Amino acid sequence: MRGRPRDPAVGAAALRETLALLDEHGYDGLRVADVARNAGIGVNSLYRRWPTKYALVVEALRAAAAQREVEPTDDPVEDLVTGLMKTAAGLGRRAAPLLAVLLSDPASELASAVREAKVEPFLVANRERLRRVLGPVPGLEARADAGPALVLLHMMIHGSSPDEATMREQILPVMIGTEPPATR
Repeated sequence: MRGRPRDPAVGAAALRETLALLDEHGYDGLRVADVARNAGIGVNSLYRRWPTKYALVVEALRAAAAQREVEPTDDPVEDLVTGLMKTAAGLGRRAAPLLAVLLSDPASELASAVREAKVEPFLVANRERLRRVLGPVPGLEARADAGPALVLLHMMIHGSSPDEATMREQILPVMIGTEPPATR
């Protein structure tokens, strides 16, 4: 690569501005020139890092999702619960409008970006956490996907995220296929 090394702070500023403008104006109203101006970056510099608005939005959504990643511990059941709790908490914030886009306009570019940046990485991580609990059992993918689906259903019915007791006593047993595991 020629020229100066990229400043990570500049990239972080662009991703923050992308999320802020996405929240404020939506995907269709998001202008790369506005991101560049607000982040103090030249438009050409921004396009060298992210060649399209779609790529910029996907990266910004991924960066925000990375804050909710679960570092594996020696207790895979706790890791599974932690991942579900973080997901439930996240759905009450920025994810709610993005979820609405997935439901109301699933063929849109923003819905594609959300699936690529947030949904798929979460599902892969959730499946891996469940695999650590159960091993390679038949139906692992469906069981892993049932957890987040039940979190969403709980939110739609009750208007709030499930608490930890609900997660352990109702959702986790569906995923694991047993009685709830003993708490610590």
